[in-house]
Amino acid sequence: MAKPAPPSFCPKCGYKGNRPSAQTCAKCGAKIKKAGIPPSFSVNRGLLIFILIIAASAGGIVFLFFSNENVANELRQIRQPRPNRFFVGIDVSATISTDTLEKLKDSVTERLRQFIGDSRVSYDIKTFGNPGCGERSFSTVVSTQSPEDESTFAWKVRDKIGKISITKIAPRDTTPLTTPFYLFLENELADKKGSRVIIFSDLMNDDSDCPRQHIFPENVITEFGTDKSGQLIFLYPTPHLTSNEELNQRTLGRQQEFIARMKKMSSEGKIRVFFYHIPDDPLKRIDFIKSQLENAIPATMFDVVWERTGKVLTTIVSAVRG
Repeated sequence: MAKPAPPSFCPKCGYKGNRPSAQTCAKCGAKIKKAGIPPSFSVNRGLLIFILIIAASAGGIVFLFFSNENVANELRQIRQPRPNRFFVGIDVSATISTDTLEKLKDSVTERLRQFIGDSRVSYDIKTFGNPGCGERSFSTVVSTQSPEDESTFAWKVRDKIGKISITKIAPRDTTPLTTPFYLFLENELADKKGSRVIIFSDLMNDDSDCPRQHIFPENVITEFGTDKSGQLIFLYPTPHLTSNEELNQRTLGRQQEFIARMKKMSSEGKIRVFFYHIPDDPLKRIDFIKSQLENAIPATMFDVVWERTGKVLTTIVSAVRG
């Protein structure tokens, strides 16, 4: 005996009865769609999936907030006001590429120009890696509130940045060429809690030719990190390499060792620190540096929102990857 067709509802006349094989209403002859998932149910199912995804994401973020100090620090900063104090440290040691330095100078100048007329903003620019040992290798380039007009900015900021150059000494000059990177961090971070500190460097510490060598300033970095409104941002190129492959591996290892040590402190919630590698391709450098400085030195509320959203997402992705 044949199994009866399942009951169906005719949307035209309201007839409820067995569905004929021709998919037409037995009463009025109107066509009836095949039985299946109603369109409204399909829409509701899609909405349900979307809600579940949002709920799962929110749950994951809440879990990371309580289990990962790095993520918690970034989430806490979302509602902080726009930063108004910036510090830029620039490595001018002989191993730095002139092309990269020139592009950095142009980008920093253009970024700081955005603050002309805003007296609430102040910034300092210093170089390190000049001839000499210890603090003698440091030089203050700019230390000012943002100028009120373009002409003041030109002589007070732009022209001074333009004079920054890679360290060179005469052949008979016996002044040691050093890169006291650790001492620079120790000195500059000591009084800049709550500030944006942006440092351009290959992250190589070299004061071996000096009477006194300095160690990694962990205590000063930790103290700087107690104010979570501040952050330490490194823009770093690939270090100077040679034809000696073994020496190159040691050099790259030293750079990565510093990065790993700082990131470990970050994961422990001791400091907010970010590293951005400058491309080796000269054609990609200028756009990369400009983009990173827009984030590091936000000039508008859009810049602030964009930068903080990016940092939160990056930190969450890093936490998930472990």
